[in-house]
Amino acid sequence: MLSILFLVACETSKIPPESDHFTVTVSAPDGGGDYAEAFEYYLSFDASSALIYIGEDAFARGTYSGCSLTYESVVVGQDTDGGSVKWQLSGTADLETAEGDPCVDGDDDWSGTEEFEIVASEDEAIPVGTVYQLQTHGQFVGLTE
Repeated sequence: MLSILFLVACETSKIPPESDHFTVTVSAPDGGGDYAEAFEYYLSFDASSALIYIGEDAFARGTYSGCSLTYESVVVGQDTDGGSVKWQLSGTADLETAEGDPCVDGDDDWSGTEEFEIVASEDEAIPVGTVYQLQTHGQFVGLTE
């Protein structure tokens, strides 16, 4: 048992070194309800391409130009009370990264929007084509080591 714990403790992160770390709050648009949830986003850049990690897993691919990031997730499956659904997220954000470029007004370092589109559904209450719009804002935490 001790050797298993040792192996788990020695695992390295899947997040590439020197990735930009943001704490991003995803919430319903103004007047759209009280949903809000914080996530840890990690961005790994390769020229104008970006890979976004949430937790240890790559979640979305995007392109970065100037201050703007445009991204799209993999298709994600989720069980609901009415059956399973599959959705895909697309988003845009203006960022202030490790370079500190003044790209976002106010105190935030991340400001954008995300849309979840239902691409398959067994749940009659959530038909294919339904789109949920969210806003995002967050803070730059630092670079991963």
